[in-house]
Amino acid sequence: MLKNLTSSQQRILEFYRSQISEHGRAPSYPEAGKILDLSPSVIHYHVKHLETLGYLVKSNRSRGVQLVGTETQTVPLLGLVAGGEPITIFEECDEYIEAPRSMLKDGGNFYALTVRGMSMKNVGIVDGDIVLLRKQDDVSDGDIAVVAIGEPPFEAATLKRIFHQPSSLLLMPENDDFQPTVVKKGSVRGKLVGVIRNY
Repeated sequence: MLKNLTSSQQRILEFYRSQISEHGRAPSYPEAGKILDLSPSVIHYHVKHLETLGYLVKSNRSRGVQLVGTETQTVPLLGLVAGGEPITIFEECDEYIEAPRSMLKDGGNFYALTVRGMSMKNVGIVDGDIVLLRKQDDVSDGDIAVVAIGEPPFEAATLKRIFHQPSSLLLMPENDDFQPTVVKKGSVRGKLVGVIRNY
């Protein structure tokens, strides 16, 4: 047992560690309470105690706390991206998440989007997942990327595997229920570098 921690606090700390490591963010008090079979007020009480002891630290972003010494980076969550038919392009920052630095390799500017749809399920990207992307305007053939289709202000965004053609882009889904799409007016907005799943 860690010093100065009760068995309940140890259990809650280990739960927060696993959640932050796996999902890049801390759970809400109701989420934690539901999984640990404790009331949100009890979770809140113990989390505050863990902050006092220095095991957790307050954060102004994400879910309010993060682990001391955790290798994470704050990334803007910009909205939705289609894992199916293209949807209206993201524009503004809705919130922030704490993403594992292990997913954010090789430098650059990163952002996150929430996936809507199942067109990429064969590579383990499903509806509700959060995808982490490096901002860049081109990728290699076969990379998975966010592509903006159309022209402002009518752009839409989708997440697909990309292949270059002489005057267009071939967007390949990873689901046999979806067909490839060729777009002439499409621009790459970021390369996939990681996926965070909420359970």
